[in-house]
Amino acid sequence: MHSALAYKEWLKLRRVFWVPLAVAALALGYTLVSFRHVAEVIGPVMLWLDAVFYEKVFYNHVQLVTAFSGIWFALFQFVPECSGKRLRLLFHLPVPHRKAIYSIVAIGLGATLGVAALTLAGVAAIVAAYLPAEVVVSAMMTTAPWLLAGIPAYMGTALVIMEPRPARKLFLSAIFVLFLLPLFDNPVPAAYGPILPGYAVLCLLWLLPLDLLAHRFKRGTTW
Repeated sequence: MHSALAYKEWLKLRRVFWVPLAVAALALGYTLVSFRHVAEVIGPVMLWLDAVFYEKVFYNHVQLVTAFSGIWFALFQFVPECSGKRLRLLFHLPVPHRKAIYSIVAIGLGATLGVAALTLAGVAAIVAAYLPAEVVVSAMMTTAPWLLAGIPAYMGTALVIMEPRPARKLFLSAIFVLFLLPLFDNPVPAAYGPILPGYAVLCLLWLLPLDLLAHRFKRGTTW
């Protein structure tokens, strides 16, 4: 049964999986062009000064890649699932409702985090080609909150799609947007380094309302 659920998710994503990868590739390509342009115009020494002393960020083109990926995968997984009350049918399969919903979420989050990992590796490789290792570490710490945003973006989109009541959809949309915004408000490179583990745990807590909503669907209640 679990392999059948996984295959069902593969059928949903197989034709659209390339879009976030293409977006990530475009963002990384633009980042590489920006680095090359700045290095050619002002020289490698000034590039180093800008990055280290003036704390300029030349890779912010990847900022929205993972959030877009999370929203994209959630749309293509949950919109078909919530059409025609199919989600309620899913919870009447001979599989516990948590395993049914978590199998969907695991595949979607896995795809989102896969795009995030590739994006992070790309940023690290580009920065390492022009700047020393200390700046590479700083770049990865600066990029990490943007990539972490893919988790609440995926969860929040799934919750909004699953929730049947319009008022609650608006409330959940506002909550997950407000949760996302601090991850992109990063004026100083690597500013979020000390609190990243805590924020990662908070991102995973989005599983709780998803589990509650799945329970509501299974019971057929509207509270």
